[in-house]
Amino acid sequence: MNVLFVIGGGNLNAQIAQVALFLGLKNKGCTIYLIGGINEEVAKYITSQDNTVFFQDLYPKKKIDADYQDKFESLLNKFNIDLVHFVSGKASRSGLIVLKKYPKIKSVVYFGSASLHWYDPSSYLTYLHPRINAIIGNSDFVYSHVKKQLFGANKQKAIRIFKGYSSDWFKDIIPFDFTTLGIPKDAIIVCSVGNHRKVKGTKYFLESSYFLNSTKEIHYILIGNNTDTPKLKKIIDNSPISNKIHILGHRNDVASLMAGADMYAQTSLSEGFGRAISEAMSVGKPIVMTNAGGCTELIDENSGIVVPLKDSIGIAKAISSLANNDKLRIQMGENAKDRINNVYSIDRTVSETLALYKKLLKQ
Repeated sequence: MNVLFVIGGGNLNAQIAQVALFLGLKNKGCTIYLIGGINEEVAKYITSQDNTVFFQDLYPKKKIDADYQDKFESLLNKFNIDLVHFVSGKASRSGLIVLKKYPKIKSVVYFGSASLHWYDPSSYLTYLHPRINAIIGNSDFVYSHVKKQLFGANKQKAIRIFKGYSSDWFKDIIPFDFTTLGIPKDAIIVCSVGNHRKVKGTKYFLESSYFLNSTKEIHYILIGNNTDTPKLKKIIDNSPISNKIHILGHRNDVASLMAGADMYAQTSLSEGFGRAISEAMSVGKPIVMTNAGGCTELIDENSGIVVPLKDSIGIAKAISSLANNDKLRIQMGENAKDRINNVYSIDRTVSETLALYKKLLKQ
């Protein structure tokens, strides 16, 4: 089978799961071609893994991009494509218009949140486009959500395939030295990542600092865009450990920061599967998370703690319990890494994706 695999953009950290899926499918015998926002870092990684693969830096510059469509169609014809796999919703908007002219080519789209709605007209230009043959939800939570947006026979388009990871991707990561930020070597460091929006529940993570119960010195590390807003700054200024809350903004060394921390906290109001959570588990960190949807499927009681939504006190209690018990914290981190490698592995994702391709091409 000839497959065109379409990813989004970003650095290697953001793209690693998609690139690994692409490479894994090729290793399974797919004749597969990759396009997307592929920067120098991503290109270097791809060629280091397999220097025989075809990839091209090709990504739409606007919602409907005629130039992109011309190049996209040229690749369909040049490589006699049988199936297109969109990981990028933006790219699918332009690509699906082209695919209307090629009814025999199957199309798959990846979806990773609970923000798809049948009553939203724009959704029929991407994920609910009639030209889509299968919609991959990256968790049971997302799969159930997607299925509810489909009607009649279209419900069978919803497919659940977990977004796989591997701790091997992070084996060469050097843990960040937090003493360079003036944090004592024996302090407990809690890390949280997310471009701040209301749905990320950042305020509840910061407010949990009011309710900690530990003799240990605990520091909070917050990473992501828009994490220095006036509202969040006010919460920090009123915290009893305000001088121990560090806002780092956008960073390109997130995996290193996670690896140097003692635990990871995700306090979202809604979450599909949680890329940052998967990364934290991959570097062996125990997880504190809110009951925000698909992300809770990632951990079990041996690898993390789930607390109710918007529960700052519950978040603080979970963080304190892990801070106070070194043995439990370390063991939970090891269990988290094992769970990624054994339950949510990239190998499983590759196998299930290939099975989906074969099923579609038989229809």
